[in-house]
Amino acid sequence: MHPLTLSSAGLLRLIKSLSPAQAGAHLSASAIHCLLFKAGILHAGVHLPTALLSAYAALGRLRDARDLFDEMPEPSLVTRTAMARAHAASGQASHALAVFRDMLLDGVLPDNVALSVALAACHGVGSLSAARKPGKMVHALIVTSGIVPDVFVSTELIRVYGECSDLSTSRRVFDEMPVRSAISWNAMMHQYVRHGNVDAAYDLFLAMPRRDVVSWNTVIAGYCVAGRCREALGLFRQMVSPSSCPVHPNGPTMGTVLTACAGAGGLETGIWVHAYIDKNRMNDDGSLDRSLIDMYAKCGSIDKALQVFEKAPEKRDLYSWTTVICGLAMHGRAADALRMFQMMQDNGIQPDDVTLVGVLNACAHGGLVDEGLQYFHSMEKRYAIAPKIEHYGCMIDLLGRVGRLQEAYIMIKTMPMKPNEVIWGALLSACKVHSNVELGEVAAAEVGKLDPGDPWARVMLSSILEEEKKKMSDPKYGYPYPAQGYYQGPYQGPPVMAPPQYAAPPPRRQTGFLEGCLAALCCCCLVDECCCDPSILFIS
Repeated sequence: MHPLTLSSAGLLRLIKSLSPAQAGAHLSASAIHCLLFKAGILHAGVHLPTALLSAYAALGRLRDARDLFDEMPEPSLVTRTAMARAHAASGQASHALAVFRDMLLDGVLPDNVALSVALAACHGVGSLSAARKPGKMVHALIVTSGIVPDVFVSTELIRVYGECSDLSTSRRVFDEMPVRSAISWNAMMHQYVRHGNVDAAYDLFLAMPRRDVVSWNTVIAGYCVAGRCREALGLFRQMVSPSSCPVHPNGPTMGTVLTACAGAGGLETGIWVHAYIDKNRMNDDGSLDRSLIDMYAKCGSIDKALQVFEKAPEKRDLYSWTTVICGLAMHGRAADALRMFQMMQDNGIQPDDVTLVGVLNACAHGGLVDEGLQYFHSMEKRYAIAPKIEHYGCMIDLLGRVGRLQEAYIMIKTMPMKPNEVIWGALLSACKVHSNVELGEVAAAEVGKLDPGDPWARVMLSSILEEEKKKMSDPKYGYPYPAQGYYQGPYQGPPVMAPPQYAAPPPRRQTGFLEGCLAALCCCCLVDECCCDPSILFIS
């Protein structure tokens, strides 16, 4: 049937029936567009061009949709809203807000649908400060124009203010809502969880008149992210109790619960959760395989992790391969991890940056220096992945474990990004293992600059110096400057102090930083008081 023989309602149904799943749907849209234009009825009303614009947007033809919009002599509120929604859905938030701005400049007062689209576009404009400005402007428009916001507009305001870290305003909007849906409650809880205030989220959870699965998932995930995994598991037990909760868990629930099991090291609970998943057929598509593998690996049962991995070869994806490689690396099975990495590539799956972190970790745990260096230096050329700071951290750990501290230090100084406290901490740990005082002092100073509130670097450096001091005063190490005050002669076990004076070997170099470190340790009762005497601080 020719489109022009249809009524307006028939044309609308025809346009709305165009789907991306249909082959050549965009060509059909263009054909209808041409016919309506030639017949002179394209802009005769509002509904046909708006429906055609929405169809173009749904088919991914945003440029065609925008051209149609710009051709309209007087676009209506509905048309403007459809155009703004199309821009927002395509990731062009600034263009969506520009359509909304032009709407106001043309004297068109938005309705709640247009306000929801504008507020949704505020999430994608870039930085938090950039998002807050249009969000506050839209809110001000609502207040000054007398528009009564519906539940969708208020929920979007909660999200905008929450994502800008303005939780007090977000909560005020929530409290002022005359009617709240489950989506509104969940949005407010999500913002609390996102900013680490899981207790406030839980209080809101308890106050909810009716909880859905999203509510449960939000609070369980909040406890898990906050490191309170046992509380997350306790909440899950309430959820699956038929006497206390009518809501059934879904796939995201089980993924979060398995993460909580891994964080708490609860292998028995993880086995029970695995049985629950199998009993309720929640993993038929293999979507929970990587969570199961990760849970078993982190709970110390790498063999069970491998059983999960091996049971369904056809369902393995990049994430499953990556998880099992990282698990094997964690358990020190470097050869198996590298074998899995090769098998993954043989199956046509290309690694991502997380996979290569697992591979480099495996090399570090296995002491495979040459292999690790080869993988690291071939990342960009072979896998088109630029090394990130996590990869450099693995290499510092690898070189440090085998005592190649100077190479590790040179790599840190030549990194394209600024090293963080984890990088310097890895070098400091290696200096402790290999008793390298010179680089240990440098690494401790850098960690102290980056994280002055953490005493770990001072503790490590003091331990390195204590070991060095013992070597300096112990004849079995053959130190050229034996400490005065010890009885000399053939070595017959640990030296005995000669009371009462103690004379130290001549100092090579003193450091105020180290003196302060040992003084702080003394205050914490971590070392003897005599260690704070600056006359016995030495660095070889």
